[in-house]
Amino acid sequence: MLVNEHGGETPLAHVAERCHALVGVLRERGVGDGDRVVLSARNSDDFVVVLFALMELGVSVGLVDPGLPPAQAAEHVVDSGARWFVTDADQADPAFDRVAAGLLDLHALVKTALDVPVADVPEPTFARWAQRRDALLVWSSGSSGKPKGIVRSGASVLRNVERTQRRMGYVESDVLLPMLPFTHQYGLSMLMLWWNARSTLVIAPSRRVDQALDVIARHRVTVVDAVPATYDTMLRVVDRRDTRDLGSVRMWCVGGEPLRDELRARFEKRFQATLLDGYGSSEAGNIALASTEDPTHCGTPLDGVVVEVRDPLGNPAPAGEVGEVVVRTPDIMVGLLEPGGRVREVERQEFHTRDIGYLTPEGQVRVLGRKSAVHRFGHTLYPDAIAEKAGACGAPVRVIPVEDEQRGTQLVFVITDPTGQPVAHWKRAVSRFVAAHEQPNRVVVVKDLPLGGNGKVDLQALRDLAESTVALEGVKGVFPKDRDHGDADLSAIPFPDRLSRLTDLARLLRERRAEVMSLLTQVMSYKTAYGEIDASIAALEGAAAEVARYRPPSVGQIGVLMPSNIPLYSYVLYLAIPSLYSERVVFRPSRRIADQLLKLHELLSGVHHLPIVLDGSDQREFLEGEGARSDVLVFTGTFKNAEKIRAGLRRDQMFLYFGQGVNPFVVGPDADIPKAVDGLLRVRMLNSGQDCFGPDVVFVHTSISAQFCNLLCRRVDNLRYGRFDDPNADYSHMFYLDAFDASLDYLRSSREHLAAGGEVNFVDDHLSPTVLIRPADTKMTPPELFAPIFNVVPYTSTDWLHGMLDHQYFQERAMAATVYGDLPETVELLRKRHTVSLNETVIDIEDGNAPFGGTGIRANYVSLGRKRHAEPLLISKAVADHLGGDRTAASDVAGRTA
Repeated sequence: MLVNEHGGETPLAHVAERCHALVGVLRERGVGDGDRVVLSARNSDDFVVVLFALMELGVSVGLVDPGLPPAQAAEHVVDSGARWFVTDADQADPAFDRVAAGLLDLHALVKTALDVPVADVPEPTFARWAQRRDALLVWSSGSSGKPKGIVRSGASVLRNVERTQRRMGYVESDVLLPMLPFTHQYGLSMLMLWWNARSTLVIAPSRRVDQALDVIARHRVTVVDAVPATYDTMLRVVDRRDTRDLGSVRMWCVGGEPLRDELRARFEKRFQATLLDGYGSSEAGNIALASTEDPTHCGTPLDGVVVEVRDPLGNPAPAGEVGEVVVRTPDIMVGLLEPGGRVREVERQEFHTRDIGYLTPEGQVRVLGRKSAVHRFGHTLYPDAIAEKAGACGAPVRVIPVEDEQRGTQLVFVITDPTGQPVAHWKRAVSRFVAAHEQPNRVVVVKDLPLGGNGKVDLQALRDLAESTVALEGVKGVFPKDRDHGDADLSAIPFPDRLSRLTDLARLLRERRAEVMSLLTQVMSYKTAYGEIDASIAALEGAAAEVARYRPPSVGQIGVLMPSNIPLYSYVLYLAIPSLYSERVVFRPSRRIADQLLKLHELLSGVHHLPIVLDGSDQREFLEGEGARSDVLVFTGTFKNAEKIRAGLRRDQMFLYFGQGVNPFVVGPDADIPKAVDGLLRVRMLNSGQDCFGPDVVFVHTSISAQFCNLLCRRVDNLRYGRFDDPNADYSHMFYLDAFDASLDYLRSSREHLAAGGEVNFVDDHLSPTVLIRPADTKMTPPELFAPIFNVVPYTSTDWLHGMLDHQYFQERAMAATVYGDLPETVELLRKRHTVSLNETVIDIEDGNAPFGGTGIRANYVSLGRKRHAEPLLISKAVADHLGGDRTAASDVAGRTA
């Protein structure tokens, strides 16, 4: 029986009939048994029928992950030399214009075949497909470089299925639920095993674990197959759920990537069942599988398959010793794909997997991860082996090595902790389980590991995170934020077809980071640029969930007057993401960075092909032209200019203003002083002090102000100066000359308060980071300083502090605020008007997919019909709130009205 995701049932005999009918349809379309056909589609009963029909026809079948960006999928099709491309994707996507193969719509093919009369047809045997040496073509994930096309013979695939069947013992009464892409080796294997066993196959959304649990109970599923990340999600879903209705499952199987001990233990504790691990690869098929009779690790190798573990010298390693896994199997691939579709034959007596693991004395296989050995302090280390040991701390651990020219190999430990315990806790915890030469240089704590489209951990995203962590070591940078995006409701997105373009854009930022960095470091420091790329990737990945959450209506045009800083991040937030709900987005660059933004737009638009248009006219012409034609206008700049622009708008135009904030930084008497100083340095020195997040005033309680200021001055004096493109520089010269001049004027008037820094070099516009310390309880209205200047004011009491924070000057500029220490009344006061970070910086809490800001009219507002609403801003939410069909009355919108 074949059960589709809607519960529709198709008996095996009918599957055979549909397959036979489809073979006839394919032949009528011109598909011959000598052709190569690439198939790319999501899991469905139609996919199964089409795949089996292609195999029965005897063509060479290439399988492409439907989760890939269209550009990459198209590249695989072109490289394969295929004559035909069968897909359920949008064939109108410009990425497929380069595909010369004939495009066939998967569902249309199946629908046509339904009208073909068939009766008493033989069951598919795949005999012709079994005779082909190039029967199956799949692509590697590309985790260690460009994806490679792997070619296997039909006979090797079918033999491997038979070996697997003998090990696992599937029976006709089994109900199988593979929560895997059918375009991958693991998922394909399960389809073939289902067909051979004559059992029932249930199809369910692999990314909706909650729905899959319902499917298990409803259909009495007996065998579940999934990757480790799916089981990790399942444990969270069932945390408050009775699992007695899952008792029909006799085998919970896992594969696709190494199974960590901590996940195995958590699963056994919750389900009172063992996860049966398996080991396989695209090159060799299934290699070793645990079964109900032998559930230890990945079990022993399949019949006819030999597994050895070799030490670094290539000698067999004794049982229990970690080394490279080497496989000898008759099911090994026959070749690699070369551009144009030619197969380069590969004769291998043994397959060096580049995985590390060990064998037990009984011969069971334990795989720990990829080889990727690094050398540190005279030791050869395997990061995945270290991660396995570190996992004894009680949380999942990934160890990512990063090469650093100055400091050698840096080990970054990425720890998954949904409770969000601090880094210091986990650093102490893991240090107990790893040797001195294996200790982490940096620890990063995330709520969830990033996942790719196939449900596996996104290794490239982990590497990006680790490299950013090392590059940004010290006081600055924007770390990638951990987000819980969930499954976005695409029906709530006006232009969901553009989501793939955002995926392509994020991919570009990952894969061509050096090109983007070369542009960004013309206007900002290296560490800031690196962090801006990471923040932009995170925002792009959260775009679907953001727009689905706030449900903005479709608008005709959004016009944007771009800011003079953060060019990439503003491009993503103001242009790319809004293209999901605006037919057209037009922007005018700031004259200060017009050249760099033009080059950046040329680079990005060459990949995303979104309706984002650059207008090079001056501001007046832009406002009279494209600005006047826009339904929404976005502006970042001074309050005075914003009011001028607003005065000239139509009453039905929505205007979003992103302005300035004082961003007070408050340090209480019980604060962790080193932590507070580090946080202050990081946020104030972002982009060498030239960022709107920088606090213009720092209030420190007098009981700790001496210690705080002494440490701050010492840290400031040790900051390293360098060029924009210097990855080791803590700060660089000032890019904005008017800000440089304004800072000099300010320092001249405040020189009696100088405690550190203050040096100026007019040749290269270099202002050294400067600390100004005022007398206790000095009342001041600090100007917005785009400079590395620390204004410190000690305070004696919360009464004085609150009087200062409640001053009209601070109210009008209420955007963000930071509090270190236990000051609940101060936090409560600030939260009335500000976005507040507690014991962390505003950088740490800023989320490009969520509203940010306060209720200060000079900090930010949205206006419509001449009425201004000062509120935290996010363009999608503002459009939804103020232009949506069911929009809230102005008085109900969070914020203040003026």
